[in-house]
Amino acid sequence: MNQNIFDDMALQKAIKQQFDTNLDVAEVVARAVPVGMAADATVFKTGNGHIFVYIAAQGSQVLDDMRKMVRAMQCEPAVTYPPHGDADYFDRIAREKFKIMFPGKHITGEDDLRYYKSITPYNPALFRLARVAGEIRGYDRQSKVWRKVRDYSYSTIRPN
Repeated sequence: MNQNIFDDMALQKAIKQQFDTNLDVAEVVARAVPVGMAADATVFKTGNGHIFVYIAAQGSQVLDDMRKMVRAMQCEPAVTYPPHGDADYFDRIAREKFKIMFPGKHITGEDDLRYYKSITPYNPALFRLARVAGEIRGYDRQSKVWRKVRDYSYSTIRPN
């Protein structure tokens, strides 16, 4: 039990350092869920009732890889937290990558940057979830399939 408290405090500290945001971990829903060959996720609930997923992987990952892992867990990401609280991070990196690929072309809109945002380096990752579809799934590294780790349902109320 005490080890879990230390793990929760370490998670809060890591989120503060890596994303420059304060989140109080009220309850861990699923701890150290494997979501890839070298990646683990922790799903937790904050004091104000929001559900988050924190993913840490060995090696490099990109935003699109992390989103795919979250969706494979049967979760729907609502908000992506940029590293170090840099709100312009994904847009800035996408613009740099676009300019390297097309040095003479001007960016005309979001459609030009969509792909380059998806390949922005992003490890570790932090998402606030909009929905958990009845269960949280984890990747079984032995059989290479996704399996249920825990029954859990969550959904935010969306205004029309």
